[in-house]
Amino acid sequence: MLAVERRSIIEQTIMKNKTVLVLELAKQFDVTTETIRSDLEKLEKQGVLVRTYGGATLIESNEADMAIHERETVNFEGKQSIGIRAAQMIKDGETVFLDASTSSLHVARNIKEKKGVTVITNAEKIVMELANCPNIRVISTGGMLHSKNMSYTGRIVEETIRSSYYANKVFFSCRGVTLSRGLMESSEAEAEIKKAMIDCSETAIFLCDRNKLGRLGVPVISNIDRIDCFITDVRLDEEWKKALEDNDVRLINV
Repeated sequence: MLAVERRSIIEQTIMKNKTVLVLELAKQFDVTTETIRSDLEKLEKQGVLVRTYGGATLIESNEADMAIHERETVNFEGKQSIGIRAAQMIKDGETVFLDASTSSLHVARNIKEKKGVTVITNAEKIVMELANCPNIRVISTGGMLHSKNMSYTGRIVEETIRSSYYANKVFFSCRGVTLSRGLMESSEAEAEIKKAMIDCSETAIFLCDRNKLGRLGVPVISNIDRIDCFITDVRLDEEWKKALEDNDVRLINV
């Protein structure tokens, strides 16, 4: 079977089932997993799908519409690398906001050996991730639990952050980012919480894995100039680099 024929069948399969797994496809076509990953990479470049950890998801089933356990698999390696690098920026004794993104969850997983760190979050999974770390103080914002995202939302969360907390750093992600519109989210509730965290922090660190770049959303969280550091697994082009430099945003590639 020609590679183009195999990719056509993969495309038909993902259109039907919304998701595919590398191991299952390799067995179906009797080829190596490396061959299937190469096929998925080509289909991703064509805009057919988004690669995930161990497979791929139909691009119409965008990350914002997925439950958190599904979002965790999307670009797992990239988010993991971003989380490890971001965690290195947290010093012992600091107070940090972590939003309810899966990228921030990776940050939480890599700060367990820190001393005297206070984490303020609206993410239930981060609370549970750090629950058994005696040297880390965890503060939950409370609010109404959004079961799909396992995040606490509502006006009370925003008001609690603005009235009660201030942090050295905030680590957050969002639905998408473009040069023209800035950082965008998929819901008003999440956007307002991220805005509050940014406003109540000395330093804002944006965690941008490759699936966020160029993606649009509503509403807008902020312009590029509101962030201080941009951590990404994407090699940005010169236009992006210049825009970040012009706005005094530190760029970190992982």
